[in-house]
Amino acid sequence: MFWRLALLFIGLPTLELFVIYLIMNLLPFGTILTILLILGTGMLGASLAKYQGMYCWTELHRQLDRGETPTQPIANGILILLAGGFLIMPGVITDISGILLLIPPVRRMVIAYALYRFEAYRLKLRQRPVSSPQNEIIDV
Repeated sequence: MFWRLALLFIGLPTLELFVIYLIMNLLPFGTILTILLILGTGMLGASLAKYQGMYCWTELHRQLDRGETPTQPIANGILILLAGGFLIMPGVITDISGILLLIPPVRRMVIAYALYRFEAYRLKLRQRPVSSPQNEIIDV
């Protein structure tokens, strides 16, 4: 787990800086283009996150009013919040990831993958042998 977090907090910013460097130096008007790209994706993503968040909020209330368990709106809300966090962070890769998470079919795929991983983990836990100590004495 430590190495995954280290990769996330060290590798992602390094990759972001590398992509920004490439855009700035390889494209004509690269500096202006990079600034416009980062600002544009941030503004576009913020408006999309607001719209998707409001839709998710109303869907959550609709399902609660019908007496249903709002699992899908909650999962969508978590991913919309994550997308908003990605859009706040400066960088091209995080902005693209955030905008992708705001697209409903992409969110459905992410939720399906997360459920698949969760179910696989649950099955793996079930298959572990449970060790019970022999002659265990419990005093009451």
